[in-house]
Amino acid sequence: MAKLRSWLSANYIIGNPRKFSLEERIFNTFCAIAVIALFLEIFFNYYIGLKVVALICLFGAVFSAVLYYLSRYKRNTKVAIRSLGIVANFTFLLNYFFNSGIFGPNMVLFCLILLITIVVVPKRELLVWISLNIITVFSVLAFEYFYPEQIPNVYSSNLAKTVDFGVTYVVAALLICLSISFIRNNYDKERGIVVQKNAEIEDQSSKIMQQNRELEKLNSEKAKLFSIVAHDIRSPLSSILGYLEVLAETDMTEEENAQIKYKLLQVTKDTSEMLANVLAWSKSQLDGARVDIISVDVARELEKGFSLEKNIAQKKNIDLQLDFGEQVFVAADLNMFLIVVRNLVNNAIKFTPDGGKVVVAIQRNHENCFIKVIDNGLGVSRDEQDNLFKLRALSTFGTNNEKGVGLGLLLCKEFTELQDGKIWYEANQGKGSTFVVSFNLYGVFKGKQI
Repeated sequence: MAKLRSWLSANYIIGNPRKFSLEERIFNTFCAIAVIALFLEIFFNYYIGLKVVALICLFGAVFSAVLYYLSRYKRNTKVAIRSLGIVANFTFLLNYFFNSGIFGPNMVLFCLILLITIVVVPKRELLVWISLNIITVFSVLAFEYFYPEQIPNVYSSNLAKTVDFGVTYVVAALLICLSISFIRNNYDKERGIVVQKNAEIEDQSSKIMQQNRELEKLNSEKAKLFSIVAHDIRSPLSSILGYLEVLAETDMTEEENAQIKYKLLQVTKDTSEMLANVLAWSKSQLDGARVDIISVDVARELEKGFSLEKNIAQKKNIDLQLDFGEQVFVAADLNMFLIVVRNLVNNAIKFTPDGGKVVVAIQRNHENCFIKVIDNGLGVSRDEQDNLFKLRALSTFGTNNEKGVGLGLLLCKEFTELQDGKIWYEANQGKGSTFVVSFNLYGVFKGKQI
């Protein structure tokens, strides 16, 4: 049954639109209808006494079937169209003489073959076939005008004549409607494709413009970053070089020697921290950061990861408190997670004076874990709060003149968002700052049970 439905489908009879052109499908349709119509005309013309016309219809039905086979299955439509143009004009010429001339439906047939010719033949051949049709029509009209007795009226009754005209009109009208329908449908499809392509082009153009703006912004930030780093790295390197020269060339007391070593260590640590942030940010921008989301035990990982920060806080006489409470698992990339929280803790220690306090606290709700880094240090002015997570041109100094380029918070923001988290700043009521970073709990990461 499925095969029968497939065979009866229009695409099977006239050809799949993906494989057959519009002209080929119109021509195949014309041939298929012509075979059926001419086959029925055989019996009708024979019944009304037009035996010669019935023979012509028989020839036309067989010839149309051959053309259909040649075009539909052999895919030689050009030869089939040319054969139709020649044979159809000749056949209708014979039909004109044996089917009452101008008093029969012959002008309708000549108009029909003209329409089919215009629709299916190549443009460069149009003039030839139109000329042939016009010459044939006016030749037979002129012949009938001068020799009317050579073209007798062969209808046996007015009923036969009326029915013949009616059948011819139905066949011609059907072919005309199908041809126009094919053309209009094809036009609508082509217009729809053009509209769709234009929309796609506009959308693509909009995306390209957006990408260009993002690239310009990124290039601007990179240029700014490298300019800042190039400028700010000279100072600590010069200091390191100066301290090393003093140690190598100057006789100092043990106390002076210890002070120089401590300052040298502090400058080297600050420079190393700055370069580590620069390299991490550059890698994420140039190579594309890979995010490997796993289940991270917040308290356990931070306990292990704060050894360096504890030593720095101890040297500045800062009370670093870890208020973790219950065990919480978040969905995060472990390396990125540690970089974010350690940067925030380092910043808090940097901008908290000796004797101050830094608290790392964990809170949670049913979806998120909030890690708060709270200090009682210098705080952030209202003017600078809007630029906290952006690349800033001005360098900042900690309470012990620790140097930074403002890249740490930018790195924290980008790495947090890559992990589907959020980061923000809260001003303390007294003094100091609170930075909050939020991560999804592992079991509800992006709304999915893992």
